[in-house]
Amino acid sequence: MILKLSLDLPEEKEYIRLSRTLGKCTLEYLNVMQSDIDDVETIVSELTSNVIRHAHSTEGRFGLILEYYAKKVVITVRDKGNGFSLIEAGLKPQERTGFNGELRLGGFGLKMVTGLSDSLRFTQSTRRGTVVKAEKILTYSSPLDAKHAAHMNSGEADCISIAALVNA
Repeated sequence: MILKLSLDLPEEKEYIRLSRTLGKCTLEYLNVMQSDIDDVETIVSELTSNVIRHAHSTEGRFGLILEYYAKKVVITVRDKGNGFSLIEAGLKPQERTGFNGELRLGGFGLKMVTGLSDSLRFTQSTRRGTVVKAEKILTYSSPLDAKHAAHMNSGEADCISIAALVNA
């Protein structure tokens, strides 16, 4: 593993953007292809948005884990809300209320995440909540970038500095 970010975040819409940004910074630093970066940003955005819109946990918080490997990134979102069933969710367009109270057509997010992910798993807790794990296979801008990521993944490379990620 190159890097693991584990976050405990409030169920508030302002954290969607933060989550997206964190999701992309390491990928940019590693020179991953822009299309994969865009996919990861969308996956993170949709999964965190779903928690904020639908989980309504008693704690008002959710977990986001981003695990970066040379060949893939694993995105795990965990909430302690009421949970849901993919069948009950319907996965079809429905009129819904947006973050600002406006009516909008929703229900496309999980279909989009399914299409962008190379693997997607949902697990419901027996007590409360849902865990969603999405994996995205990574392609690099060059063979040298892929080799560098593999070297970092081996644990023999120098640590990634936070400053390098922020300035990437």
